[in-house]
Amino acid sequence: NTHGLYEASLRFRLLRQHGYNISPDVFNKFKDEEGSFMSDLKGDVEGLLSLYNAAYLGTHGETILDEAISFTRSILTSMLSDLEPPLLSKVSLSLETPLFRRTKRLLTRNYISIYQEDATRNDVLLELAKLDFNLVQSLHREELKSLSM
Repeated sequence: NTHGLYEASLRFRLLRQHGYNISPDVFNKFKDEEGSFMSDLKGDVEGLLSLYNAAYLGTHGETILDEAISFTRSILTSMLSDLEPPLLSKVSLSLETPLFRRTKRLLTRNYISIYQEDATRNDVLLELAKLDFNLVQSLHREELKSLSM
């Protein structure tokens, strides 16, 4: 009850990705009396993006997640022209293809360039991510080379 939209969505997405059958009712607190998502959520771009990505982990019959997809997609699409570069890149990438439907290595490559634009980035962490990506890419090249011989 004390968590905002971003935290609730992130927790929901991570638990669902790891096989836990968490109820989508956690998002009911973000709905108004009429049953639609609250209009004041429009100011929380990170929360909306997190909800958008989490909602794609829904199963058949979870109407609240279907509503969340349409609600967040329309708001995020309308906000694209007002967003700054790091957040703009994240939102555009997610609207193109939701987070969990992307190949992890390609997502990593895209996210490194997005994180590089972030003013609050941790340069040591960024350098470590680049080194890891390049190391794994080099390993994949060597494996492909040995397979093709």
